[in-house]
Amino acid sequence: MKIQSLALALALSAFTVQAQASLYKVTVLANVDYNVIGGSMAGVQSGAPVSMSFNVDSNTFLNSTMFPTRGYNVIENSFAMTVDGRPVSFDVPQPNPAYFVLRNNDPAIDGVFLSFGTDIDVPLNVHIPGLTPTHELSFKHTFANGTTFSSLNIGDAVGTYNLSTNVSSYLFGIGRFGGFGAEYVPSTMTIESVPEPATMAILGAGALALLRRRKK
Repeated sequence: MKIQSLALALALSAFTVQAQASLYKVTVLANVDYNVIGGSMAGVQSGAPVSMSFNVDSNTFLNSTMFPTRGYNVIENSFAMTVDGRPVSFDVPQPNPAYFVLRNNDPAIDGVFLSFGTDIDVPLNVHIPGLTPTHELSFKHTFANGTTFSSLNIGDAVGTYNLSTNVSSYLFGIGRFGGFGAEYVPSTMTIESVPEPATMAILGAGALALLRRRKK
């Protein structure tokens, strides 16, 4: 009975800490539509898997003064992207702060995009191993008509979204000077909270305490 009470107390404590989480992870899965980029991307075929993920800080955001959009600061060192298992290098630092932007009721549709600002999507800088020039990463997804997000608070947007069916337009690719050398067809996007170190410490301490109780 005491062990169960301890487990419950730890679970409640962990829940309280997670409820105050400030970090969120965004993961986008896609498939290659076409690819003519060389370097390490040479030979990537249509249909190959694409994965892009990064963390954002919910306490660091910028609201647009023109549109119902809010951008959350992308933590540069958390960015990871692979195409057919081959890494894409995110430039650190970026020339300007990078944002993951939520659109809510603009005017009747919602969406997301990556940008250096919060008004329109602007490509971010990446490098392809084996190629010297900077390439541009574009990501924008507009959902079909109807409310998808309840607010501009990223905590309210936690969940998994089907980007292949709930879509009115999208843009996801890598290129240079406004042209694409590769385009990707997105399938899902997941937004999830990242457990704080304090949460992990609580869970670790709880597991250790339960283990010690059982040994006794």
